[in-house]
Amino acid sequence: METDALRVLHRVVAEAYINWPGGDANEQACLWNMKTQLYTALMDHLLESGSI
Repeated sequence: METDALRVLHRVVAEAYINWPGGDANEQACLWNMKTQLYTALMDHLLESGSI
């Protein structure tokens, strides 16, 4: 996956987490896990590409 795509996905999921309207707490936990995993993938990608 491209770096820009990872950045966009992370931003979208992070915004969904921040603006979560309530409801099923498992959904909020899932958003948190996706946000964390996308951040990890982005950092790994940047490290491997030598961008950091």
